[in-house]
Amino acid sequence: MGDIYATPEADLAQNIESYRAGGNIDDAVAGNFEVNMLETLGEAWRGLKGFKLKFFIAMLLYIAVIFVATIAFGVVAALLQTTGADPSIGAILSIVFQLIITVVGLPMSLAVLIMAMRHANNKPVSAGEIFRHFGVVFSLFLAYLMLTIFILIGLALLVIPGIYLMFAYIFAMPLILEKKMGAWQALETSRRASTKVWFRLFGLMWLVSLINLLGMITVIGWIWTVPWTVLTISMVYQKIFGVEAHTLAD
Repeated sequence: MGDIYATPEADLAQNIESYRAGGNIDDAVAGNFEVNMLETLGEAWRGLKGFKLKFFIAMLLYIAVIFVATIAFGVVAALLQTTGADPSIGAILSIVFQLIITVVGLPMSLAVLIMAMRHANNKPVSAGEIFRHFGVVFSLFLAYLMLTIFILIGLALLVIPGIYLMFAYIFAMPLILEKKMGAWQALETSRRASTKVWFRLFGLMWLVSLINLLGMITVIGWIWTVPWTVLTISMVYQKIFGVEAHTLAD
C-alpha cells in the first residue's frame, strides 16, 4: 500500500527539485520544517508590490461570473413564477443554483493562492489563473463537504475539536489545487503538517483577521490588507509543503 502523503506519481517527471521552491510533502508530514509566521508576514508585505492589481482584477472576474450566474437564475425564477409553476420547483432550483455556485466558485476563489505563489517566486502572474483549475472541482467540493462536516461535528463535541480542525484543515484545498491531491489525502496531509505549528498558525490567522478588520474600518486599508493576507498564506504554504514545478512553469 502506497504512502498517501507522497506527491502523486503522475507529477514526478515534472517535479524536478531544481525547479521547485520551498519544502516538500514528506518533511511537512514529519514536521521537518521551519516557518516563522511573523517573519513571513513581513516578507509578504515587502513583496506586495505588483500583486495587488492582478489580485483585484481576478476578484472582479470572479464577482462578474457570480453576478452573471445570479442574474440568469433570477430570470429563470421569474419565468417560472409567471408561468404559474409549482413553488417547490423554484425552491429546488434555488438549491441547485447554490450548489453550482459553490462548485464553480471554489477553484476560482482559491486560484488567487496560485497567483500569489507565482508572484512570490517572481513568475509571471495572470488574473486569468482563476479559470484554469476546473479539473479539480470534484476533489475540491468533496473536501469542502468533508471538512465542513468534520468541523461541525468537532464544534458539537465541546467546541475545541472543531476549532482544532478549522485551522488544521486550512491547507487542504490549496493542496488539492496545487498538488492535485485527492480530498482525503489533502485533508490528512494538511492536518498532520498543520498540527506541528497549530498554535502559531492559529495566532497568525487571528492576527491577519485583526489586520483586515482594521483595513475595513479605515475604508481603503483593505486594498492592501486582503492581498497581503493571501500572499502571506501562500508563503506559509510554500515553506511547509513547497511549490511544484508545474505551478511555477512559465
